[in-house]
Amino acid sequence: MIVRVLGTAGGDSPGLERKAREILSILTVRSPAAVTLDDLAELLWDDPPPSAVKTLRAHLSRIRAALRALSPDARVERVGRDGYRLAVKPSITDVGLIAEAREHARRLPPQEAAAVLARAREWWRGDPELPDTAAAAALRRGRRQERRLLVQEHLGAVAAGDEPAAALPELEQLTTADPLDEPLWVIYVRALHRAGRQSAALRAAADARAALVEVGLDPSAALREAQAEVLRPVPSSPLGAVVVRYATDEDGSTAYTRLSTRGRELVVLNPGMLTIDGLLDGVHARAALSFLAEHATVVCLDRRGIGLSDPLDPRRAPLDQWVADVRRVLDALAIERADLFANFDTGLVALEFAARHPERVRSLVLAQCYARYIRGDDYPYGLDSSTTESLIRDTVDPARGVDSVAMAAPSVAADDAFRQWWNRLGRRAAGPAVAVAVRTVATGTDLRHRLPRVTAPTLVVHRRNCLNVDVGHASYLAGHLPHATLRITPGTDGLWFTDGPDLLRHAIDFLGP
Repeated sequence: MIVRVLGTAGGDSPGLERKAREILSILTVRSPAAVTLDDLAELLWDDPPPSAVKTLRAHLSRIRAALRALSPDARVERVGRDGYRLAVKPSITDVGLIAEAREHARRLPPQEAAAVLARAREWWRGDPELPDTAAAAALRRGRRQERRLLVQEHLGAVAAGDEPAAALPELEQLTTADPLDEPLWVIYVRALHRAGRQSAALRAAADARAALVEVGLDPSAALREAQAEVLRPVPSSPLGAVVVRYATDEDGSTAYTRLSTRGRELVVLNPGMLTIDGLLDGVHARAALSFLAEHATVVCLDRRGIGLSDPLDPRRAPLDQWVADVRRVLDALAIERADLFANFDTGLVALEFAARHPERVRSLVLAQCYARYIRGDDYPYGLDSSTTESLIRDTVDPARGVDSVAMAAPSVAADDAFRQWWNRLGRRAAGPAVAVAVRTVATGTDLRHRLPRVTAPTLVVHRRNCLNVDVGHASYLAGHLPHATLRITPGTDGLWFTDGPDLLRHAIDFLGP
């Protein structure tokens, strides 16, 4: 027999009245510490009566008698002048059994720990019977927090064991009920990851961040690490060895790499000054490229002036040279027709290439792209010209202190590892003159007149709350391209490879087998 106070009114001590049961609960919860008569009086009554001490001593006498009937090893000891404590072995009470189980589980492998903690949760049937007083409220909150920790430890052990999927239904229910319980989100993300549900794990991490940010909280290091675990490349990654080659003709050389050889060819045109070698150094970018490589032969290239390709020719328009880069790489790989995946400013490259060489393009995926960036009298989307000019100056000159990560990828703005990668990549990709050229073309080009010539099927996919590319750009593209499909997804990031998997899933569904 044991003393049960967690969710069992009266426990296994028949005949005790309510106040005596409340005192037994207090002594059991506080064991092995002693509780003074003054403390007991404050816990039992908001305004203790004059007879409080006499009443307490009478209840304690009845508790002693009930415990003797229950077990010879269970008793109440007097400590000092007016202190009392429950003097029992831990295994005599449900509170002690649960504490022992939690301690024992910490020394066991996950699968065994999960079984021990599951039994402990069965012992914890509910709140202890405590007085309805202000002083007892804190004691009740403490017990509820302990129960919450027990649940976390149990689900964490299940998630780390042989059957992580077994923890998912309860984790989903609990995180939905309390979206600010970050430790449970961490366990949920890891359980989804270990169950092989990578997209769902990334979505859960994004949901957790959104819930925390909404109330002004930054995601913890534990949540960021759980997300990083999902994004880390695994030995079975479909990405092959990174071998940089050069496509060369009379106009120059373009660096490229083919990351996989599976299915139809997909040329990924990365935005800004992101280089092919730098992308594969980044956890988020590599994971996204790996996802694409499960479905297609992925080809990446460095545009002229960026990374390992030849410098820009100052006598020719940069956009013309970047369109030539795509053609040159397709020719080098003997690819007659390819799918083009573009993001932000490289949407201009993809659109112009598709307008000039429709026979070389099977389809287009345009993520956070536009035909014109600057707002005008006949184009109500984007930034005004003066703001855009200031933006170019501020982002090219690091001394101006513009937070380019927060602009391009708010979802990872608090991720120090991402920031280090981003800044390192920006320093080595190109010099200030090329940076100005890239941003000038990105913000100053207007390809609206070219859209009718783009005959390839096109997916226009855009994050609804994208910070630096107005969703109106996507609506314009979808309304003026001859064969366009529009998909609006949740999210804030301009970059295609951060902020959850929804964008990539739409892309793969559109491209098909």
